Amino acid sequence: MDEIIEIIQRLIDSDISAYQITKDTGISGNAINSIRRGERKLTNLTLETAKVLYDYAKDIFA
Repeated sequence: MDEIIEIIQRLIDSDISAYQITKDTGISGNAINSIRRGERKLTNLTLETAKVLYDYAKDIFA
């Protein structure tokens, strides 16, 4: 679980815009920005959202 959170956190902390993440994943920009502002915790993501962000991050950082 820690590896998943670390990889998603790396994506959230990256210079990739919320717009680009939204465009590529279908996850709402509001959700991405809420995580970036600290209003939403990564540990509270739905399993589906976490999987999409994790898979996307793995592809980006591979």
